[in-house]
Amino acid sequence: MLCFFFLAEDEEDEGSSITSQKIKIVAEKAAIDLSKPICSETSKRSNVCEAVGDIRLQGSSHTILLHPNIKEWTMKPFPIGEPPPRCTVNHTVPALVFSIGGFTGNLFHDFTDVIVPLFISSYQFRGEVQFVVADIKPWWLSDYDIIDANNEEDREALGVDPSKTPTGYSIVDFKAMLRKAYGLERPTAAPSGDPWDIRRKPRMLIISRKKTRAFLNERGMTDMAMSLGFDVRVAEPDATTDLAKFARLVNSADVMIGVHGAGLTNMVFLPAGAVLIQVVPMGGLDWVARDTFKKPSPDMQLKYMDYRIQADESTLSDEYPADHPVLKDPYSIHKQGWNALSKTYLDNQNVRPHLGRLRNALMDALKHLPHGRKEA
Repeated sequence: MLCFFFLAEDEEDEGSSITSQKIKIVAEKAAIDLSKPICSETSKRSNVCEAVGDIRLQGSSHTILLHPNIKEWTMKPFPIGEPPPRCTVNHTVPALVFSIGGFTGNLFHDFTDVIVPLFISSYQFRGEVQFVVADIKPWWLSDYDIIDANNEEDREALGVDPSKTPTGYSIVDFKAMLRKAYGLERPTAAPSGDPWDIRRKPRMLIISRKKTRAFLNERGMTDMAMSLGFDVRVAEPDATTDLAKFARLVNSADVMIGVHGAGLTNMVFLPAGAVLIQVVPMGGLDWVARDTFKKPSPDMQLKYMDYRIQADESTLSDEYPADHPVLKDPYSIHKQGWNALSKTYLDNQNVRPHLGRLRNALMDALKHLPHGRKEA
């Protein structure tokens, strides 16, 4: 049984033990009722509940016991009923209880389902917080050891709404935290002042994929971009990728391009002013592209562009006749549900962008970068 005794900031801890019979909790006077947890639906992906007082966690039964008193209580033995479980470990810092189960392990869901909500809830404590984690994985960090709760006896998907955070911090603060954590050098997309530095060229990072939604003409894309003056890098992140190393590569880029997928979540490491180009597979997937990566871009101070794949740029045109519903009426596939949509347009499609069309898109991207602007 874990016990957390968190006092308001203006309280003085007189050293009384949480296990003593007499417990006094003095809460700040406020309009809210501290006798019960305060819960808010922060987004469709996560809900946040806040409680103050004597909080007891019993991980083995997935139970949280709350004793938030605003006056003196004298605890006396009572012969009827079960007494509350005894504390085995005491803590005097706030506890943040969360699960890292579900779809974690996919970079997009790592951020949208866990890391961003965790940032929103815990950033205010500046490390003075105890994480209590269900479905524990070893790659979480805190100033305190992580507690594995399982083994103990509308916000945007990639966004932070400042109005719903304790002190008004935003996704810009989240990116600043990531830059500090990973030692990223570039807060903004700007060319190097050294005339001999390759960084005077704009760098384009191609997010490569091999299994699904792969670029089939990656070499041609690279050569064409180099002809426009880009320093081109190609990388394929996966579950074994060193995230710190990959974050530095992304931060070095001025333009990042990739087919819709988890790899584009690395946009959080791009410097402000960089350009994100999302290649949208054919199949009526504009709404998916919009909700996942287009909407968060402005708040991240990124210029967003998309490149919509046409039928003759998709391998689906090799598999189906021109009058097949997969090509002619994608929404008839949508009506069959997410599984049918995903299997057809996400799992079984590769792309071959027209180099002429892509060239025009990259020339537009250059116009948004300091590298592509002529001095006045």
